[in-house]
Amino acid sequence: MNSISWDLIRSFRQTAKDGSLSKAAISLGVSQPTLSRNIQMLEHQTKLQLFQRTTKGLTLTEVGEQLLEAASNMEEASDLFLRQVSGFSEELEGDIRISANEIVGIYLLPPALSAFRAKHPKVHIELEITNQSTNLNKRDADIALRMYRPTQPDLVARRLDNLPLGFFASKNYIEDHGVPQSPKDFRQHTLIGFDRDTTFVDAAKRMGFNLLQTDFNLRTDSLPAQINLARFDGGIVGTHIGLAQHYPELEQILDWLPLEPLEFWIVCHADTAYNARIREMTKFLGQWFKGSNYQYQI
Repeated sequence: MNSISWDLIRSFRQTAKDGSLSKAAISLGVSQPTLSRNIQMLEHQTKLQLFQRTTKGLTLTEVGEQLLEAASNMEEASDLFLRQVSGFSEELEGDIRISANEIVGIYLLPPALSAFRAKHPKVHIELEITNQSTNLNKRDADIALRMYRPTQPDLVARRLDNLPLGFFASKNYIEDHGVPQSPKDFRQHTLIGFDRDTTFVDAAKRMGFNLLQTDFNLRTDSLPAQINLARFDGGIVGTHIGLAQHYPELEQILDWLPLEPLEFWIVCHADTAYNARIREMTKFLGQWFKGSNYQYQI
């Protein structure tokens, strides 16, 4: 046994992490029979039983547990190698994967990405729209647009202009229910907010308001859905001023209750910061999100 393929070790690592062949196969993008053969081949080459097979799935044997840390270290080393290879590339072609939340990814980025591609047609862009933070260390994305400053020392961040927020309701809702005049009055209205995400509740606490998730009558973690609920007379929503102003049926209210603006950051990993296409993209986006181009497209 002079060498073992990294594919076999990676198959072992992912199966141990996911706890089942079906989940690990999806994570790795391979078929379940292929993954099963990889595990069997690894056990054959090492002459070790790495998993106990039961009707409930796979569990690591004692030997498998001991080997898991080494496999995890190899995975981290592989990720580091790929990041550094990408960082040395000076070609302005290839793929860039960008992660952004729904508002940025749907309403702000499309015209910017189209303009970038017009200048650099050999660069292919993958846009992941998610309200969760992607792992740049794992190369889940090359560039992330985030609403907070990253704290990890191996990330490079550039701050953009803040995104202002405000409260809005439809003109029909205001005509039927009026406008809240106090915090107590505010809680008596139909409020639109997040479901599992605690962003709004946390921000309210920083402003001195002890709101609970149950205070929101309509809850969804989808930001466009929140805006549409308000547009169709659903209640009061806190959202992006630049986007809400595109809808004439919405009216900004509650000047006495200002919302904290969102910080806006472009983030990439230090290992890829000097990659030509990633460097050019971050520079381009930094220039784009200024002046007249800093607009929400609906």
